[in-house]
Order: sequence, then structure tokens, then C-alpha cells
Amino acid sequence: MIISVRVIFLSIIALLSFLGFVSSFSTQIAPETTAIQRQRVKKVLDEVYGTDNSDQWNQRRSEARSFGKEDESLNIPQHELVYGELGLDALATIIDAVGVRKGDHFLDIGAGDGILVTGASMLYPEFLEASVGVEIVPDLYERSLDFQSRLEGALGTEESEQDTNIRLCPQTSLRLGNCYEPDDELKEIFAKTTLAVCFATTWSHDIPGRKLENLSKALGSNGGSELPSGARLVTIDGVLDHERDGFEFEGELKLYCPDTAPFSIARLYTKK
Repeated sequence: MIISVRVIFLSIIALLSFLGFVSSFSTQIAPETTAIQRQRVKKVLDEVYGTDNSDQWNQRRSEARSFGKEDESLNIPQHELVYGELGLDALATIIDAVGVRKGDHFLDIGAGDGILVTGASMLYPEFLEASVGVEIVPDLYERSLDFQSRLEGALGTEESEQDTNIRLCPQTSLRLGNCYEPDDELKEIFAKTTLAVCFATTWSHDIPGRKLENLSKALGSNGGSELPSGARLVTIDGVLDHERDGFEFEGELKLYCPDTAPFSIARLYTKK
């Protein structure tokens, strides 16, 4: 399943390159991650966040789903606060297909515990300049900082260094913020972003057509958290109003994600 998805999406990227949509930086695109590389990164993540379906993993996710439910100050619909995770294999499949360019600034919108942020950072340390996560729920954000600290500690152990040879990219950070009401620091983060992922399955579940009107407006032309021209944004199970908000729709693919069985739809947009 992963192989077929990658072939489909890579063919889209090849077509875009032929048409001139991929810039000259394409000569500095990171090589596709290998199964062994993913396994090594996953091993480090499992030390910190828990192995899939383990008691630690289930407890962490159960607690995450309770965060923010009674925080009226967030002013966010309840369906947008349902916790879900994309998974490392799905993330790597998407990013490999899109292509990580030398110096890219990666952003996870709705970062939760920060797994995708640290995962991307460890998968592409020589190509990503920064891997950043933005989370709106204070309790989740505070917990993600603890997980990041524990992960950095795990990477610093002799066993981890010998077994994985894994490291983080130059800038790996997590930020508390609301892309609908950004402060100046958050605006700067979005303005520097060149590659973003938004796992929008829970956000869009009850919305007709899974249209992310508010997010599209916020990240689009003249939005409060506008992405720069040329930035690539992948939404999982969410649709932007690309014509209205200054995005070019590039293509979509089906991929396996444990939280959205049997599959999810990833859509690639480029900011005009």
C-alpha cells in the first residue's frame, strides 16, 4: 500500500517538475527515506511516546483527548479538539513524495504531543533547517515540551547514539498559538514556513465536503497567518478554498492512517 501511494504521488511531483512548478532547489531534494531509517526513528519515538497500542501509548492518547474540553477561552468548536495522530510512516510517505528541500522550514499545524515535529526532524536532519509545531491547547503544548525534553535525553544516551545514529535538525521547537488569532511571533513562524502538514481529519469530520474555510483563509493571501509564496501545504482529510485564498491545488492521494481507517486523503497545495 505504501509503495503504490508513493509511486502515485511521486508521479505527480515529476509532472509538476516537468511543467516548471518545482524550483531549482529540486537538485537539493532529500533522498527518499528507507525502511531501516524509519524503523530507527520509530524506535526512538517509541521510547518516549510509547509503542503502538501499548498501555503507555493508549493512556497518552486518552489523556490528550480530554485536554481543552472545558477551556472556553479557546473558542474552538469541540470537533476541532478531538485528538488524532497521523503516524510516522504516513508522514514520511507524504514528505518523501512532496520532497524535502535543503533549508526547508517544516511546520505541523495542530502538533499535539509533537510526534510529527520530532519525527520529521529526525528523518531529515541534514535538509530541514527547522521543524516546528504549533498547538492551540495549553495542556497539550506543555506536555509536548516534556516529551521533547525526554526525547532529547534519549538521543543523548550512548545506547541511542550507537544504535540509531539519529539526531535532530538545527531548530526543533514547539509553540503555543492560534493560527486564527496569531501574535507577531506566530506570524513570523508561518511566514518562514516552506513545507506544512495539517492532520485535519478531526477538524473536518462534521463539515460538509470537509472544507476548512477558516484555516484556508488564515493561511491564504492576506490571512492572519499567511504562508509565503511557494510554500507547500498538505492537508489530510481537509479541503482548502484554494481559488479564493491563493493556493494552487496540485493533487491528492490515498494513504493508510491508523486513526482514520481504512484510509485518508492527503491533498497538496502550493501557495501562489
